[in-house]
Amino acid sequence: MGALRSTRREFLKGSVVFSVGMAAAGSLGRIVAADKPGSKMKFGLVTYLWGQDWDLPTVIANCEKTGVLGVELRTEHAHGVESSLTDAQRREVRKRFADSRVTLVGLGTNFAFHYPDSDRVAKEIEGAKQYIKLACDCGASGVKVKPNDLPKGVPYEKTIEQIGRSLNELGKFAAEYNQQVRLEVHGSCSLLPTIKAIMDVADHPSVAVCWNCNSQDFEGEGLAYNFRLVRSRFGDTVHIRELNLNDYPYQELINLLVATNYDGWVLLEARTKPEDHVKALAEQREVFERMVAKAGASASEGGVQLTERDDRITVEVNGRLFTEYRFKESQRPFFYPVIGPTGAPVIRHWPIQDGGPDEERDHVHHKSLWYTHGAVNGVDFWADGKGKIVHDKFIEVTSGPKVGVIASQNNWVAPDGKVVCTDTRTHRFYNTTDGQIMDFEVTIHASNGEVRMGDSKEGSMAIRLTPTMQVKGKVAKGHIINSEGRTDGDTWGKRAKWCDYYGPVNGEVVGVAIFDHPGNPRHPTWWHVRDYGLYAANPFGIHDFEKKPAGTGDLVVPAGESVTFRYRFYFHKGDEQQGKVADRYAEYAAGK
Repeated sequence: MGALRSTRREFLKGSVVFSVGMAAAGSLGRIVAADKPGSKMKFGLVTYLWGQDWDLPTVIANCEKTGVLGVELRTEHAHGVESSLTDAQRREVRKRFADSRVTLVGLGTNFAFHYPDSDRVAKEIEGAKQYIKLACDCGASGVKVKPNDLPKGVPYEKTIEQIGRSLNELGKFAAEYNQQVRLEVHGSCSLLPTIKAIMDVADHPSVAVCWNCNSQDFEGEGLAYNFRLVRSRFGDTVHIRELNLNDYPYQELINLLVATNYDGWVLLEARTKPEDHVKALAEQREVFERMVAKAGASASEGGVQLTERDDRITVEVNGRLFTEYRFKESQRPFFYPVIGPTGAPVIRHWPIQDGGPDEERDHVHHKSLWYTHGAVNGVDFWADGKGKIVHDKFIEVTSGPKVGVIASQNNWVAPDGKVVCTDTRTHRFYNTTDGQIMDFEVTIHASNGEVRMGDSKEGSMAIRLTPTMQVKGKVAKGHIINSEGRTDGDTWGKRAKWCDYYGPVNGEVVGVAIFDHPGNPRHPTWWHVRDYGLYAANPFGIHDFEKKPAGTGDLVVPAGESVTFRYRFYFHKGDEQQGKVADRYAEYAAGK
């Protein structure tokens, strides 16, 4: 890193405060009232261009003057806070911030871990460790580093693994100093799936993502999707550019931060060159506050919001993403992602997205959350490449303060193009304070002649869970229990009113319960629930489940008639006892 200025004491020169009244500065530092959405987010500065020529007293004074009360100090800049500082100088840096109203949020370094040369990587890691120690000594909470490149001629997976392992080494070191290693989304690694792949390797809890507002944020499935891809690994810092520029949808980003209750620092890494940096900094703080207030007002409205797009409907509950209904997929409609009560996905990402090395790439037809069956008039609609369920039209798409509704009509099409039957589906999403609830009602219409729902274990109301929730697997720590008290592997093929599958997700135990409505045919249903995360209610597979003659489980719908099945998904915190699953089922059975 850069050398210290010629005289070490020079980095502390200058007056610390401007003549600004403390009361006025105090009001500038407030974002919004503490009880409003977004109130925990704080606005700060990265000394990139605006601040690169300020010594430390000037940095603190200008931040206090503008009400921007947090700062990430970039290395090699005029403030001179570098690893070569003596112990006494480090104590003085700490004291200057402690005596001010400004928080030293972190140190911004350029250490990176992509180099093919192992000696260079070791040198970068050692350099970063010195700045982690410096951050601790000076009263900061973390250090920013970079991935930073994908060298030509080196396999992608090798570079990702190397960066991830390097970050884990730093994370372990940082934990000893109560520091956070913040991986800036930067360089050739700026695509968010790449960052996620790195973070899947860098699983140490002291390693976090620093969002960086790059043009790559819009690639693939767009800003919101990429944001959610890594949101669970966000650290204490987010980098932005000037909020009033039109080259990035900052209001949408602020909306996402508020909706997910981000409580860290949003740091301005400005790149323009205004005549008066201090005035411009104050203006940016004001723009930030307006954006947060706007996002907070929207989030405070609450309720279930459904947003129609060309190929999906996004479902948000109280401003937070719950799921998306994807209705133009090649094989059948499904829900993806499915966000649990802690804000983290509870489903396997593959094959829709690369979910990292912990996800098994088996059963390509297990796509998140879906409904289908493996034998309908002899046609397999369960596996891919055979029968297809094709979206026809929407009957209703309605948002509301308490419930949102998606009702649609679909055609079950055989490989030869013949429509075997049709269905009508109604999905209800509830605004509740106790877990998350989605009701799924499907009516199979024998609209094109008799329909035989065949005796097969391959069905029907299904979800594939994330690896840590599974009962078996390299990272599995989950369990299964049903209404009859059976657990884990003993639940497969057994009848029960409800089944609950629970386990840790990002360190917090969550559960997914499926309720079989008491009015369903053949209630209580059988459960096709596997220890590797497949989880399905199936009233048809009696031959497989109970070893009875083939065809015992057939259910025939005469031509012109229909059959309806109703299920409830209940996403809760904790195990079945903590989630009060039995009580919630009783409410469902009573029509609540």
